[in-house]
Amino acid sequence: MAHVWSSEDAFVGLKRSLSMRRTQISHRVSEPTAEDLERIGALLRHIGGQQVSWGAQASLDVWVIEQRARLDQQMSERIRITSWALVAATVGLVVCTAGLIWATMAV
Repeated sequence: MAHVWSSEDAFVGLKRSLSMRRTQISHRVSEPTAEDLERIGALLRHIGGQQVSWGAQASLDVWVIEQRARLDQQMSERIRITSWALVAATVGLVVCTAGLIWATMAV
């Protein structure tokens, strides 16, 4: 006898595929490199002078802010590209609609 698929089966399958995708995407943040720490240390010394002693937390804060700024730039670029793709699709739909109207009027 054939299995009858229900909406619950479809939901379970969708949930499974989404959970597999989520585990495949890596959300790990890399560690700061020695060059990053050296550059951040120079930045903090420039800001506070030679007499100020900055701790590891200040270096980590600067590094995290840099990482977030980099990710924000990447997201903005993706949104820009996607927006232009939507504009192009909209223009295509307008052209197709105008063609259909013209074809309907010609008949």
